[in-house]
Amino acid sequence: MVLAALGGRYLGPSLQVHAPTLLSRVSSTVSRTDIVVFIDDPLPDHATIAVVEAMLDELGDESALVRSVAATEAVKRLSGMGVVAEGIERSSLFSPKPPEIIRTPALIEASSHLADEAWVCPSALIARLGATVRVFDEGLLQTSH
Repeated sequence: MVLAALGGRYLGPSLQVHAPTLLSRVSSTVSRTDIVVFIDDPLPDHATIAVVEAMLDELGDESALVRSVAATEAVKRLSGMGVVAEGIERSSLFSPKPPEIIRTPALIEASSHLADEAWVCPSALIARLGATVRVFDEGLLQTSH
């Protein structure tokens, strides 16, 4: 397992990592691990470590497990020249929030498909290729004490 703070918050609630750094880490370090844990702090505090441990206990067969932030902004689908075609119900939408736990084979596969992106969200990157990403229920953490 690797704890990686490869970037930090970048224009939103989801974890964004520097794509060239991710590629470098995947080729040099990550390939020797089973699971990668992305966090957004260089030194995780006790609470972050507790969340990571609970998430690792909860990880099943899926490719990734992430925390989430519910969508709170209005979401619109655009058509043509930026014309709003419809509103999208946001109750089922979320942004991933660190920590993100990703199985190494899924991350290696997804990183091989990186194009010219400067910043990427690791869980969104693997989901783009059809990997299974499950949302971690923090209520389980609160009731397990």
